[in-house]
Amino acid sequence: MKKSIAFILMSVLALGLSAQVKIGYANLEFILKNMPEAQQMNLEIEKYRKSLEEQISAKQLYYQSLQADYINKQKEGYAESLLNSMIRQLSDLEQEIQTDIYLADEKLASMSAKKLEPITQKIIGAINSIYEREEYTYIFNSADGTGNSIVLRGPEADNLTFVILKELGVEVEE
Repeated sequence: MKKSIAFILMSVLALGLSAQVKIGYANLEFILKNMPEAQQMNLEIEKYRKSLEEQISAKQLYYQSLQADYINKQKEGYAESLLNSMIRQLSDLEQEIQTDIYLADEKLASMSAKKLEPITQKIIGAINSIYEREEYTYIFNSADGTGNSIVLRGPEADNLTFVILKELGVEVEE
């Protein structure tokens, strides 16, 4: 009977040792900021944002010139039919500008998502590779989307940020 209990205890102990949890963490925001593809993406998005802003600014300047023209014509006593026509034109242009602003935001968000997708997949691929090769049980992002740390304290040996960057072929000084 004692041999059976000893065998069971040894088996449970062996199972407990083999089921150890291996946890790693990484700062995905830091990884993303240091990837050349992400830096290029940011430049392209910024260039596109500026071009959209320039188009909207041109319409706003045109709107302001039409508005000044309307005020001058109103002061000079132009016919009510002409002034009403100008008011409709100003109103239509103002609505067009608001629509352009809304669409510009949508276009930028769409472009960002489209360009970010392959970069994100590349990072996920590197994480999965490390996860399988190093037999991790969990790999966490060490910060939330606002830059606040989620991992309050952990062994530096479990920080996989630079390991992931190396897997991606990105060299960054630690």
